Amino acid sequence: METSQTGKPRLKTLWRLSWPAIIEQILTTMVSYVDTAMVGVLGAAGTAAVSVNAAPIWLANGLLMGVGVGYSVQVSNAIGAEDDERARRIIRQGVLAAIVVGLLGLLIYQSLAGFIPRWLGAEPEVLPHAVAYLRFYTMAMPFMAAGQIFSAILRCMGNTRAPLYFNTAANLLNIVLNFLLIYPTRPAVLFGAQITIPGAGLGAAGAAIASAAALTTAGIALLRIGTRQGDRFRVHLREGLRPDGAIIRQAVRLGLPSAVERATINLGQIATTAVVASLGTVALAANQIAVTAEGLCYLPAYGISYAGIALVGQSVGAGSRENARAYGTLAAKLGFVAAIGTASALFLLAPPLAGLFNSDPRVVEQAALMLRIVAFCEPFFALSIILSGTLRGAHDVRLPMVVGLVCMWGIRVPLAPVLVYFAGFGLAGVWLAMDVDLIVRGLLCALRWRSGKWARMCGLE
Repeated sequence: METSQTGKPRLKTLWRLSWPAIIEQILTTMVSYVDTAMVGVLGAAGTAAVSVNAAPIWLANGLLMGVGVGYSVQVSNAIGAEDDERARRIIRQGVLAAIVVGLLGLLIYQSLAGFIPRWLGAEPEVLPHAVAYLRFYTMAMPFMAAGQIFSAILRCMGNTRAPLYFNTAANLLNIVLNFLLIYPTRPAVLFGAQITIPGAGLGAAGAAIASAAALTTAGIALLRIGTRQGDRFRVHLREGLRPDGAIIRQAVRLGLPSAVERATINLGQIATTAVVASLGTVALAANQIAVTAEGLCYLPAYGISYAGIALVGQSVGAGSRENARAYGTLAAKLGFVAAIGTASALFLLAPPLAGLFNSDPRVVEQAALMLRIVAFCEPFFALSIILSGTLRGAHDVRLPMVVGLVCMWGIRVPLAPVLVYFAGFGLAGVWLAMDVDLIVRGLLCALRWRSGKWARMCGLE
């Protein structure tokens, strides 16, 4: 970790850790774009089957992300303190957490897969496809857990390239499997020659199977590399996975607020998805396309946040308040500026971007309008993403949870139906409520970081 007092070496260190994570996010989103477009060829019903399941899947990922925070922050602190033995113990406990949480998630989602899409308002023609999609996708839950937890651990160890390589490879596998599983066997012309492309013709279910296979591949690879980080951090699983109460309690203290925050936000998204579903299949499909395309704006923020949490966490372990503050502030500034650029591109390119994912002009028109609405709040969303991460790296884990709870359930959830039904804004009302939520969230996180109260929570004051 860079300990220089000057800004340029810190920026260089931040960027060295950020760029692989940013590229990973970009490539993953590009694959998601292709995935959505491939399902979109099936029509609005296919896109809606994926859309109605987006929030439950976000909920699972958010909870797993919270578990990752609980162990990865401890790893970064141990590395900063040069306590290699403790780092190895934490990594071993991360393996145990991936097994336990993954199997629990598998049991819950498989039990509820037949009910969740119905609860979220999927229309009769969408419901069977939506149920099949959720059931097949969540078959990979144990490997999703391993991928999320060890991606976080590796990034906090300063290895942002391994998640880039393995997650990108898995997403490319997803595209190939999509071609084989979504569509039926069909003729094609390649370099002037007539060929037959085999296909299973499974539709949305095929997309879910492809995603599950990709998630399984990435999870296994990241678990393997995460336990083989050179001689300093190599973990031998033959030594056993006996629970370590102290590490688990600290993981719960650090990770539970993050998991609650993500659950709070994702449950709010589920609530607003139900509002969207009540507007019909076209609105539901347009919403899914806009959500997918919106990822363009906050990709750099997530990449920078991974570097920020690692550097702040290592600074805390090393006992350097100055470095912790400098890295957190620098990450926030870099993310805010980057989001202004990506938001501007999103606003200008909204119609052609929406048109990539669906051929229905009604869907494209609504999706493009949603993208232009959300572009205005993206720099503040970037602030909330990055500063929530740096606050967690400094053990200030409750504030992001409170901010998420207040903004989602105090602003977005009650405001959305008012704007949709009473103000008559339709789908735009949901996205205007989102704008207000994300702007307030970013401002509150910025005020907390600037206050410096986090320094007392991690023992730097």
